[in-house]
Amino acid sequence: MLVLLLITMAALAGTIPVLELRGSVDPGSADYIVKGIEAAEASGAPAVVLTLDTPGGLLTSTRKIVQAELTAEVPVIVYVAPSGARAGSAGGFLTMAAHVAVMAPGTTIGAAHHVQLFGGGGGGEDAEEADPAMDEKILEDTMAWARAIAEQRGRSAEWAELAVRESDALTDGEAVELNVVDLVAPDLETLLRLVDGRVVETASGSVTLRTAGLIPDPVRMTFRQQVVHLLGDPNLLFILIVLGMLGLYTEFHNPGLIIPGVVGVLCLLGAAIGLSVIPFNAGGLLLLLFGFACFALEIYTPTFGALTAAGVIAVALGGVLLFEVTGFDLSISPWILGTVTLGAGATALMLAWLILRDRREKPATGAEGLVGMIGVVMVGGDGGGRVSVHGEDWAALWIGDLPEGRRVRVVRMDGLTLEVMLLGDDNDPRGGS
Repeated sequence: MLVLLLITMAALAGTIPVLELRGSVDPGSADYIVKGIEAAEASGAPAVVLTLDTPGGLLTSTRKIVQAELTAEVPVIVYVAPSGARAGSAGGFLTMAAHVAVMAPGTTIGAAHHVQLFGGGGGGEDAEEADPAMDEKILEDTMAWARAIAEQRGRSAEWAELAVRESDALTDGEAVELNVVDLVAPDLETLLRLVDGRVVETASGSVTLRTAGLIPDPVRMTFRQQVVHLLGDPNLLFILIVLGMLGLYTEFHNPGLIIPGVVGVLCLLGAAIGLSVIPFNAGGLLLLLFGFACFALEIYTPTFGALTAAGVIAVALGGVLLFEVTGFDLSISPWILGTVTLGAGATALMLAWLILRDRREKPATGAEGLVGMIGVVMVGGDGGGRVSVHGEDWAALWIGDLPEGRRVRVVRMDGLTLEVMLLGDDNDPRGGS
């Protein structure tokens, strides 16, 4: 409702709604784009612009957006921008399905191999080890779909098939030359001027674009759409996985802290949702688990940091491989990979050191805590009496006859009786109770 209200106000003010896709095509971005097109139709907007910069995404989400474009009653203009952007994989389908397809200088389109679109949820290994017969069926179906989109929009069906079969990609100039997109525009203002007067076929009939002079009006994602879309970001997913494992690792070795465990579970739940949105490599995930197993073993089999070092290497390799899925161009930023990995290793090493230090410290309470403490004989006698140790009165046994006031050291505890021995020097600097 809010999106419809904003677009209606924009239409009345002589503006054009502009949607923006940055990152993967996923359920969050699909919901945002489909509802944006529907709102533009309902408000009577002259057209709707979708600026695009994506490496690809899920087939299910791509199909929803393409269907919304092909059945739209309002002209949809897809603009691959800014310079350096790409319409990779799923982005190629979204661009070809537009009524008007435009690219900024220095952008690319293509590499739409079907493996990219079927990787989500099943993991990278499933995509790479799929049954050959099923893989061939998927390939043929995807190529047929690409040809159908291109033919409906009067674009090159030959290249659409080539992009799927051989992951072919084009620059902006090549795309115009091969009739994959309509034109190249350096900015949105120029684009609106260049497409003004163009006649396009929408689901409701022919429409003449009147876009010159319109003011772009950005339409933002809702909070829910942003959350779902963010969970498809490889960098965020890597951080969530590492923080989740680190939280559970901390809680496991320090039961009762509660907060690390709760935070860890929440992070891993968020990561699980994200991994159901974009394709991942199961081998990379297993390396992450192995890395944290090395961190845990450092505590039980101290290796002076060797296992922690192995864990850091495993986590780093896991991060590199986590989104290495054939044909799908997603990766984790090297800065985030290095910072998070080293931070996790340093935290694990510090926790291991603290736990080992506490285990090696002499107990301060109980029977073991009393052994070695200094006391004073309160009731003397031959072979035993009573002593004061740490402000407490204890029955004690000793060898020989000790008078009151002599200083003794606890050497053993038998039940509720202490065995003590006389200090050789009453001026012992360790003092008494």
